[in-house]
Amino acid sequence: MLKRGIKAKLHRLLEMWLEFASSRPILVLVLVLVTATLALTYTLGHLRINTYPGNMISDALPWRQDKLAFERAFPDFRDSLVLVIDAPSADVAGDAADELADLLETDNQHFEWVFHPAKDPFFRREGLLYLKVPELESRISKLSMMQPFVADVSRDPSLSGTFGILGRALRQQHMEELDLGPLLLAMSQTMEAAVEGRHLPLAWGDLLSEGDGLEGRRVLFEVMPKLEFSSLAPGEEMLGVIREAGRRLEFERRGIQLRITGAVALSIDELQSASIGAQMASLGSFVGVAAVMMIGLRSLRLVLAVQAGLVLGLIFTAAFAALALGQLNLISVAFSVMYIGIGADYGIYLCLRYREFCGLHTNPHLALRRAVRHVGGSLEIGTLTTAVGFFCFIPTSYRGVAELGIISGVGMFISLGVTLLVLPAILSLFRPQQVRKTQRKASSFPPLMWLNSVLSLPVVHARKVLLVALGLSILSLLVIQESHFDLNPLNLQDPSRESVSTFRELLKDERNSPWALSVLASSEKEALDLKSRLSSLPVVGKVITLHDFLPPDQETKLEMVDELSIVYGGAVAVVSGDEHLSMNGKAVLRNFLSDLSGSIARHPEMGDVTVATRLELAIASALFRLQNLSDKDGEHFLSTLAQDLVGGLPYTIERLNDAMMASKVGIDDLPEPLSRRWLSPEKTWRIEVRPSENLDDPSRLEAFVTSVRAIAPHATGTPVLFLESSSAVVQAFMEAFGYAILAITLVLTLSMTRKIDVVLVLLPLLLASVLTGALMVVFDVRFNFANIIALPLVFGMGVDNCIHMVHRYRTAPPQDGVLLKTSTALAVLLSAMTNISGFGNLAVSPHKGMASMGVLLTIGILATLVSSVMLLPALLKILDSARINGKKNIG
Repeated sequence: MLKRGIKAKLHRLLEMWLEFASSRPILVLVLVLVTATLALTYTLGHLRINTYPGNMISDALPWRQDKLAFERAFPDFRDSLVLVIDAPSADVAGDAADELADLLETDNQHFEWVFHPAKDPFFRREGLLYLKVPELESRISKLSMMQPFVADVSRDPSLSGTFGILGRALRQQHMEELDLGPLLLAMSQTMEAAVEGRHLPLAWGDLLSEGDGLEGRRVLFEVMPKLEFSSLAPGEEMLGVIREAGRRLEFERRGIQLRITGAVALSIDELQSASIGAQMASLGSFVGVAAVMMIGLRSLRLVLAVQAGLVLGLIFTAAFAALALGQLNLISVAFSVMYIGIGADYGIYLCLRYREFCGLHTNPHLALRRAVRHVGGSLEIGTLTTAVGFFCFIPTSYRGVAELGIISGVGMFISLGVTLLVLPAILSLFRPQQVRKTQRKASSFPPLMWLNSVLSLPVVHARKVLLVALGLSILSLLVIQESHFDLNPLNLQDPSRESVSTFRELLKDERNSPWALSVLASSEKEALDLKSRLSSLPVVGKVITLHDFLPPDQETKLEMVDELSIVYGGAVAVVSGDEHLSMNGKAVLRNFLSDLSGSIARHPEMGDVTVATRLELAIASALFRLQNLSDKDGEHFLSTLAQDLVGGLPYTIERLNDAMMASKVGIDDLPEPLSRRWLSPEKTWRIEVRPSENLDDPSRLEAFVTSVRAIAPHATGTPVLFLESSSAVVQAFMEAFGYAILAITLVLTLSMTRKIDVVLVLLPLLLASVLTGALMVVFDVRFNFANIIALPLVFGMGVDNCIHMVHRYRTAPPQDGVLLKTSTALAVLLSAMTNISGFGNLAVSPHKGMASMGVLLTIGILATLVSSVMLLPALLKILDSARINGKKNIG
């Protein structure tokens, strides 16, 4: 009795609502437009975007507390940019990094700090002590052998002085005795580049230290940008500032590659990819909905009416978000795509039923009243179940989706209200002849016999359909066990983005892996104990504390450095060379070419002849080019060549002098910017644990985190955040999905008169759920924290479809018993097509996570459609047959 009273009141309220909308359409539309204008103005002034990734998950979770405790102890370890500089030589890479760091340090508007420890004078002075003893012996041996050359060239480090010294060496001694091969090769490469118009500075530091391969030619340092999270692309301006600095320093011309990665860069690129995908989906939703409705409704007026309601509802929903939350996050910002996809359904159901009644009544106002009264009940229940599905996200720890649930859940009620107010008002403005014309267009297509047979299939072969559904369910349950969840959020991003490709490259380098873990220790003793225990783990490559920045074997190494200082007689004095050669530089090149050619002729058997010949050809090419240049251009060419060949000599000798000043290093001697990253002012020690393998593989990442946390339970860092955030997302959606099923079942039980109808609504949805999971395995689409959001959405849309079909069957059953021939079934089909046309656009998004969401939504909607139109009519037929047979038996 109470339930009937509530339903009666709802129907009465619906009739009053309809009477107001249809009797005063102009007034209603004016009021709605004015209200929408005010709502849009309020939204633009009060709704902001908070794109900080840390807001996505509740801070109450233990692993989030560990991260926050770590950041309080070491505030420098927040989201930062990592700059990766690759150059032709270690000298060029080091110089470029120093120049860029100096430039960025002066920009206090965009950056908080720049952390580039290699630029600190401490490491220039103590650098030799950080080499292993064999490496230091080799380095000192090389420097000792080069002492005569260094001493001579320091007196005149110009091009003429350097070539003069090398010329005398070539005239007096064998090349092999001086081991000039590497120097001659480097000179030939620099001169060849100059002839081609490129710059390749000669790396004197590499020659004196024998180079370090990629390790020496790559420099990394960190930059902390001042981020503004009210922007859709926080940090993007900083990226532009850094790239502009690289252009000012002429990195490209000097053969230097600058790449940017790190947490901030990854977030920016992900936002850009996701933004492109969302824009494509939003536009595709509007276009797709319009196209599908034109096919189904065959009336431009009806399509425009539905689209107008969508736009108005979207404005009001955004205003609610501004009023209730004041912000959108990275996930809730996509509410518009969902609103368009689902909100169009209300208009489709109403318009199709309206068009159907227009064929039965000459009075369009009567047809409108009957249509609203007929579909109103099912729309109310469908809205409630869909909203409940969204609201079930609220209790979960996934804050980003909880806010999406609030906005989208309320948005469903807004969509229903706008549909039942705006559409009747617009339809009331149609003239009777326009309505009849619309109906004639809709019925002008002759029925197809084969189509009638297909639509009748679930009724004619009901038991076979049921058996097929049972078989598919069992098979799907077996297949779904092979499904996987991708724990690595990096796999969701566009792999062509610079930040992503660079980050993956660093993952392969255990020396620079960005996926290290940090452990806090309250004392030095505890830190050393944890280091010992963690170092024994097979998954750990290296464990670092502040003590690891104290060079080992210092006494032995200092003795070796002292011997080097004795060989050089202390610091090497450098006299500035005259690089202004003008056209006399031709004579310098010709003289050295003569000495080089003579040495080759005298010693044709020497191993470095090929290298010397290459330099000979390079000098000849330079002289040939000079002949074709004007005096001014020739002077510029020679000046640039001199700078490229010997410009780095004074700097290299200066660094050599610094290195010979090494002294014993203690904890207190370490640079403060470095030491504060390992020992906090409160004397908390940081321990860094680096993996022994590439953690790009999810199983390795999980093994690394699990093993380390078994010893240090509060360890934190990117691997922990990735692993735990994925687990939190999975748990949140399992909870939300469970809540949704229970809540929707409860709503259906309370709202449906026949309890068997609750089962009829839920059974096709359960079949669609297992089919979706199985098809994900078949198409090799893994579940991830981005696409898993689609599961409750598919479930909610499926509930609406089944509710409308059961409601139609109970209130206005078709005369021939074929439910699929009704306008309601057509509305279900159109609803699915509009959803696919909208959500399916996500599948081509450059953001892999959003693309996988589009694939899952498309699969899920198709599975729900097939289950609804095949299994549900078959179940209704079987139940009716059983009821009729039961009555016969009783009779």
